[in-house]
Amino acid sequence: MANKKLSKKELEQIKDIQTRMQAVRSELGQLALAKIDLKNREANVENYLTETQDLETKLVKELEEKYGKGSIDLEKGEFAPAEVQTQKEVVPTVE
Repeated sequence: MANKKLSKKELEQIKDIQTRMQAVRSELGQLALAKIDLKNREANVENYLTETQDLETKLVKELEEKYGKGSIDLEKGEFAPAEVQTQKEVVPTVE
């Protein structure tokens, strides 16, 4: 069987599909790089969160050792000690 010549339109369609496939491969590569970058950013944020929680725990402990339990009014810059609650004796009732 002899070779047959493709039409100009058919050649353009093949080239268009090849161009589209190249664009898809390129975009997939970009997405893969973006995923790696996102994972790195997520890990950095998680580390920052852990460090911040550690700082918070340390500060709470230091403030409780210095002032006792209570609350802080940041606007006034004041510490208000927690009220000591006494337990009331509960007497069971018999019916």
